[in-house]
Parts: sequence; structure tokens; C-alpha cells
Amino acid sequence: MEEAGYQLTGRDIEVLMDLYKYRYLSVSQIQHLHFPSEQTAYRRIRALKGMSYLESFRVSNINEHICHLDKKGAEYVASELGVFVSDLKWYKRREPKDYYFMRHFLKVNDFRIALTLAYRNSEIDLLGFIPEYYGEKQERGEIKKYIRDFVLDIKNQARKIYHTPDAVFSLEKNKKAALFFLEMDRGTETLTDPEKGFLKCIDFYLNYWTSGRYHRYEADFGCEPFKVFRALIVTTSEERLQNMRQAVSGLDFSPNLAKRFMWLATDDKIGSETIFGSIWQSADIEDENLYRIG
Repeated sequence: MEEAGYQLTGRDIEVLMDLYKYRYLSVSQIQHLHFPSEQTAYRRIRALKGMSYLESFRVSNINEHICHLDKKGAEYVASELGVFVSDLKWYKRREPKDYYFMRHFLKVNDFRIALTLAYRNSEIDLLGFIPEYYGEKQERGEIKKYIRDFVLDIKNQARKIYHTPDAVFSLEKNKKAALFFLEMDRGTETLTDPEKGFLKCIDFYLNYWTSGRYHRYEADFGCEPFKVFRALIVTTSEERLQNMRQAVSGLDFSPNLAKRFMWLATDDKIGSETIFGSIWQSADIEDENLYRIG
């Protein structure tokens, strides 16, 4: 039940809106986005949970609560946006207990938070961010993921390469829009098998870059045609990053220039103060330049 006389603050509403956008947020992520201290964040989260606007749960090996919208919170968000709950594509789901899934999910949100805080203090605009889980619920209950796509192998037109990025987003500066695909590497996938793992991901993007199928996102972000795109891969260590670049060097792909549009950086370099800086290395092992996404 609501506490007597309690009114949602503007910041409470922002928290609910972000829980809708991000789906799951840890307490520290909510604090990073909205509160000056973790203690203040916990206090407001407890109040919102007590009024059934949100729920929280724990996952083994993650030492903090993770929050998501409750039905009442989803209804409030829908009313704020002037739509029905069904229009939000919000579905009440089981709270995931798998550590590896949840850790990866929160890492993607860490990137998104860094991106959000960075563009707020820059001349760059974020035109939109489409996460991996966004999609339509099917009759059998499964979600058809919007950004899952395929491309025909340029060397073998009978072969389709399917892939789902962790996210797709677009940035605009000086009225020029750029398209980005995000991959958060867990450090566990094989780097040597071209039929799965990292190299299959790179193979997809190289063919996607050549095919022009990425132009589908111009309608989503409401912008002029993209000239190219960048695939951003965030990995666990500098050693693994260089091993990735070395693995890509063994791929025979023409034009080889396409490898320079696949950019890599390590987790520790991703922050609101650094994400737009010159921290990105291309997948081309012979390219010694550092790149910036801003």
C-alpha cells in the first residue's frame, strides 16, 4: 500500500522510466544514474518497492539487489507516456537466477549508462538505443527479437549467417548520424573457430558491412542514410583484445578495409569520461591508430 501522503517525486518517476528502458538495474546502477549516494538510492528503492512500483531480487555471486518494474510501475510508465501497457512491450517475467546471464546483462547496461551520461555533457545526441531483448511476444510466448538478423555469405550465397547483437544505437553530431552495434565479450567464447563464437560474429559484421543490410535502421533512428557502421566489441583484458585482433587477421575477406570498422576496447576503459575518447583499436592487426566514437 502507498504510504499516507506520499507523492512520487520527479526523480522517482525517472527511476521508473529507466527501469522500463533498461529492464534490470542494480542498485549501484540506479544510484549512478540518479542519486548522490547508495544509502539514498536504497531508501527510495525501498519506498517504491513498498508501494509495488518495482521489485528486486538477488543472484548468486552478485553482491547487490537487482531491480525491475512491477506491474503497477509498468502501468505508471504507460500513463506517463500516454500509451497502454501492451504498447510498452513489457512482460512480467521470471526473475533470472543465472549469474552469467545477469552479469552480462548488467555489463551491457554499464555501457549504456556510460553512453547516456557522456552524451548529456557533450555536443553529441543519442538518437536511440535498441537492446537485444526488445521484440514482439509470439503466440507461444517466445520473444521474436527485433535486432536479430541474417546476411548471406559473400563467398557462398547459399549460406546464411545469423546473429543478434547485444544492442544497436545511433549517435548524431553536427547533424550527421552514425550507427553502432555493441558486443560485450565475456572472455569465454572461442577465438579460433570461424563457425561459432567470436569469429562467426566478425564474419557476420564483415558481410553485413558489405551487404548494406544495416540501412534497415535508418527508419528506426529517423536519420539520413548511414555511410557505414561500427561494431564495438568490449572485452575483458588487453591480452584477449590483442588475441582477437590476431584471430581476425587470419580471416580472408575482401575488402580488408572492412576490418577497420570493427573496434575493440577493454572493460576498464569504458566510462562516462572516456567512452567518447580515443580508446578504440580496430580489428585490423596492422592498424596502429586509436579511434573515438564521438
